[in-house]
Amino acid sequence: MERPKLLKSLADGEGKLTLVAAPPGFGKTTLVAQWRSHDRRPFAWVSLETVDNDPVRLWRHVVSSLGLACPAFDTDRVLVMLGGQAPDLPGAVLPLLVSVMASLPERVVLVLDDYHLVKSAACHEQVALLLGHLPPRVRVVIATRADPPLPLARMRARGEMAEIRAAELRFDHQEAIELIHAVASVELSERDADRVVMMTEGWPAGLYLVALTIRRDASPNVLARQFSGTNKFIADYLVEDVLNQQPSGIREFLTRTSILTRFSAPLCDAVTGSTDAAAVIEVLERENLFVVPFGDRRQWFRYHHLFAQVLRGQLSRTEPHLVPSLHARASAWHQEYGSPDEAIIHALAADDIDRASELIARHFRAYNASGRAATIRHWLRRIGDDRIASTPLAAHCAVWTAAGTGDQQVIRRFLPAIEAAGNAGPLPDGMRSFASSAALVQALCGFDGIGPMREAGLRAAAVETDPGSRWHGAAHSALSIALYWAGDVEAAAAHAHEGRLNPEAAAPYHLLAATVLTWLAIEAGQLKQATEAARQAWELGTSPSLGLDGTARSSYAYLAAGALDAGQGQLHEARAKLGHALEMRWKRLGISPWPTLEGLLRLAPVLASLGDRTQAIAVLGEARQLLDSRPDGAEAQLARLEGLERRLAVSRRPAVSGEQLTGREQDVLRMLQSTLSLRDISRELYVSPNTVKTHTRMLYRKLDVSDRQEAVARGRELGLL
Repeated sequence: MERPKLLKSLADGEGKLTLVAAPPGFGKTTLVAQWRSHDRRPFAWVSLETVDNDPVRLWRHVVSSLGLACPAFDTDRVLVMLGGQAPDLPGAVLPLLVSVMASLPERVVLVLDDYHLVKSAACHEQVALLLGHLPPRVRVVIATRADPPLPLARMRARGEMAEIRAAELRFDHQEAIELIHAVASVELSERDADRVVMMTEGWPAGLYLVALTIRRDASPNVLARQFSGTNKFIADYLVEDVLNQQPSGIREFLTRTSILTRFSAPLCDAVTGSTDAAAVIEVLERENLFVVPFGDRRQWFRYHHLFAQVLRGQLSRTEPHLVPSLHARASAWHQEYGSPDEAIIHALAADDIDRASELIARHFRAYNASGRAATIRHWLRRIGDDRIASTPLAAHCAVWTAAGTGDQQVIRRFLPAIEAAGNAGPLPDGMRSFASSAALVQALCGFDGIGPMREAGLRAAAVETDPGSRWHGAAHSALSIALYWAGDVEAAAAHAHEGRLNPEAAAPYHLLAATVLTWLAIEAGQLKQATEAARQAWELGTSPSLGLDGTARSSYAYLAAGALDAGQGQLHEARAKLGHALEMRWKRLGISPWPTLEGLLRLAPVLASLGDRTQAIAVLGEARQLLDSRPDGAEAQLARLEGLERRLAVSRRPAVSGEQLTGREQDVLRMLQSTLSLRDISRELYVSPNTVKTHTRMLYRKLDVSDRQEAVARGRELGLL
């Protein structure tokens, strides 16, 4: 029944936030839904669930609901940013969402229903951020059982929120009489009505349950006088006098479908083995048996939360043996027709760890790539560490999810489970075997040193031999960078080309290969090839559509571009890009220390060339600490470090003569390290051979040398190379 005073209070409410907070069964959702039916403003309605503790999932629901409610809302623009890898929600997505909301031509109400199911601190912080920047045309309504951890006191003091609580939602004497009459078509006496209101404390759900029971009772006034009890009594009463009054087929349908958080007719048919779920749901709606539709199309429904709890309790008492199989059927249906989320949730509820692990393995990479690692970690926690350690596929998911978040402890804990599974495979995500999984994650992480990293890369490349597999390219790219850091540049180049040419490899692995090829081309004096490889690395690492921008992996793009800038004498640009790469690695530490070392070793000479010798020495100190902690196989990197330390230890002069080398002379000096002829150098620098000869004569004079080898040696002595 409608409650005009409360509806007017909602309609007339001012401020950014309307909080409807009360215990379960107080009609919060019903009241806001009635307001929506009377108000001309569009309503964007989000019905929250426990899985919405994932911030990306929460905001995807919000954006989709706004798009459905407001045709002018630019849904795609926000969803594209949300779909990136590890999207920056507070720094980028929410400001964009606020901007798009501000451009709406009409006022809109955003409803967050069942907000008490959200426990994530990140979600609360982001909702608070939204409220703090909410456009005037938008009003947020939060329906919840408990006060959310939002800045309510501040908003209350500023007059920015309205509140409706249990005191306002309780039914008074007259409203109780009207409700019971509307549902049961009987008139209770004043005394009986008072008693019912007193015993239920005006709790709307309790009154409604009483009314449903009275409708079927021959002596409603006697029943009202005998009515008493707590919430548990009401639940028991619901079982005895509402649920048990239904035909056996309806009763069975209710209890068996109660395992579903939401349901549709096809899903119910699959779970119960019936063919008439649509007709049954129609009966449930008509009889007001606590069925709540999602949206106006009435294809998806849920049971009232308390009713669902009672039904599940009844199922566990009457048919406990069926519960796992019901969840298994729901999981199978969702795998084929529904969502991976629900397929996995039901597999876990069925305690089918093998099935749950397989489903997670099929989808966890996409979830991680879209910034939903929290969801994967939640599912893995439900499996439990002991069972993960005894289930190689679950361990595979746990280790690779940890690799993306930098949790070395998790990797070390579960890696033995993957290694023990050996050559079994292929895996659901396309890897050839568990041996490949273990080798590849070790090759990419390298937390035990460059030597073990190289050996793991060799094992991965030996297993992933199918050029049509994405993991073939991944293995060769991972091996290429390990070989580069091990000092085997020829082999590194070969494997980098192999990884780069694999069309199936994912963007992160193409990025690795392009970065290695950039470094190798610079060191060979092949600036044309270096420029092309660095351009590809930059596009892969910074393109929003590929989902790497802003992640630790995108630091490779900056390492490639910074190295190219340094090789071309653009020292200020090199310092900025290399510094940004290091900042990204430090902000998202990850597991592999070697990209950080690479950035340090490339930044130090740039700083020295810019005159900041003190900072260059400090940077080398960080590199020294890192190498001392992981010396295994790091001889080539140690040699790089020691060379830089020696150069920074001597007095710095631009040249023997005291004259500064020009930028182009520095370019030629770097190219002289390679085996290129002067004609080839001219092509690389896009100048004529005579111009290169002129630059060569000038730098020979400034360095006081007579040939190419002496020029390179003197350049290294002076720290110019």
